Amino acid sequence: MTSDVTTEEKPFDRRQLLKRNKSSKRFGSFGESCRSLGKSLRNIFAGKDKKDEEKKSKRVSFDTIEIREHNLTLGDNPSCSHGPPLVMEWGHSGRYEMSLDDYEENRGERRRDRQLAIPRHRRESILKKSGVTRSEMNTVVRENLEIRRENSNGVKKYLARQRLICKAKKIIPVFIRRRGSSSKEQTAQ
Repeated sequence: MTSDVTTEEKPFDRRQLLKRNKSSKRFGSFGESCRSLGKSLRNIFAGKDKKDEEKKSKRVSFDTIEIREHNLTLGDNPSCSHGPPLVMEWGHSGRYEMSLDDYEENRGERRRDRQLAIPRHRRESILKKSGVTRSEMNTVVRENLEIRRENSNGVKKYLARQRLICKAKKIIPVFIRRRGSSSKEQTAQ
């Protein structure tokens, strides 16, 4: 990545504008004051435009792309529905650089969500090649199942609580109305 940035510009000085606004109070009418303010603003921004033309334009360009390869290992993500989950190791195992134009020219079609998912049997073979035992994979799969079960039980309890609250909201007004009418009947007797 290369960037050519050369700018040294003073920030917009608000005090100049305020000084010019104070001097506009000398005029008699509101319209004259507004015209003076508009003229002051035009002068300030006209000076700013001249400075913009004088300075070099800001430019950022990208010329190379770096691709890093990471080894895959056994993960702990409970959202993996079938088989052991994979994660990338922190350190990278390979590093390649190429020009951005070459990369754009040779890269394939963008893949869809389904195409990005690695099937269970392929994940298992990747893990076996990287030295993960079958018992380690089974342990992680069992832990993930237990976590998903706990999560679904929590959701079920939450939904049951919400249903109970909804029923209570419907029943309480009816109960209050009945109670109110029975107390009126007792006072009438």
